[in-house]
This record gives sequence, C-alpha cells and structure tokens, in this order.
Amino acid sequence: MRGYLLESHRGAATVETVMTGLEWEEIPWGPGHHAAARKLHKRITGFVAVCEDMPELHNTVTLDPDLKDSNGIPAPKISYTLSENSIKMMDHSIVRITEILEAAGATQTHAVAPIEYGGWHWLGTARMGTDPTTSVVNEWGRAHDVKNLFIVDGSIFVTSSGLNPTSTLQAMALYIADQMKQRLETLFD
Repeated sequence: MRGYLLESHRGAATVETVMTGLEWEEIPWGPGHHAAARKLHKRITGFVAVCEDMPELHNTVTLDPDLKDSNGIPAPKISYTLSENSIKMMDHSIVRITEILEAAGATQTHAVAPIEYGGWHWLGTARMGTDPTTSVVNEWGRAHDVKNLFIVDGSIFVTSSGLNPTSTLQAMALYIADQMKQRLETLFD
C-alpha cells in the first residue's frame, strides 16, 4: 500500500568503497587488499528505497517507567516495529532495484534491508489534525491540551510520505510561524 521512492547515487568514494568491500568480504585485509580495492573502485553504486511507513497504533513514544535522567524526569521510550506493509515494500523494492542494476550491467548485487546506519526519520508521534481524540496538535501546530505549546517538527506528520522530510519540515515551520503571527491577538484563547 502507498509506495516508495528510489534514490540512487553515481558511485562510492574511495573510503566507502573499501568499507563496503570489507563488509561484503570482497576486499581482504593483508595480501591482495590494494588490488581488490582497485578492482572495486568506481564500480560500486547504490540504491535506497524510501518507503512510506504507514501509521501503526503499536508504534509509540511514551515515558519510560524506569529510566530517568539526573533530575528524575522519565526518558522517552520508543516502541517501533516494521509493519507487514513496509516489509513487503522493502522486498518489492529489492527485486526492482536488482532488475535495474542487472539491466545496467551489474555482475553482482548485495541487498541490505532495512539499512542499519541510515536516515530513519521518526515521524508522526504528535500528529496534526482537527480532532483532539486522534491528534496532538491542531491544523496550525498548537497542542490541543496545552494552549501555549506549539510543535514544529516531523512528529506532526500523519505519515512518513515516503520522501526525505526536510523540505516539508521547512514549509511546515514557515506555515506554523505564519499562522501564529496571524493569530497573535487570540493565540492562547
């Protein structure tokens, strides 16, 4: 359901090539290291599938009942698991990416899903909406329950949208600031 975006890059820099080659056991330590690195240099490219991870009620941010900071304030506890839909999208994207790479002449492919060290954008934990029973902030970023609290970050998104959120975050920040300015006289009513 929904879909994903494919991102590609034109190749890996030298250090990334060597680190990738070591991880995939394509480049050994010791004898043959430099020859294997030269063989892979400028011959690695990559794709990333950015999936639209749909809202799941079991994915939450709550206060940890045990872990507290030095002032006794509970730490946030993130509970997250990939949905069946997200797993299906990742599997589908790996098949499509492999087809693309092989059509372009790739002789070898490797897949990692989900990526371990990548850009995970935790979004939707304080979702925006008009109904206080299903959202944390109203349509212009003000908390339903705390009138002087405005949330201006990715937590107000209702889904991840399957794209890098930076431009949307910037647009939302400008929108919320403009809404606050327009409502300045009655902002906390």
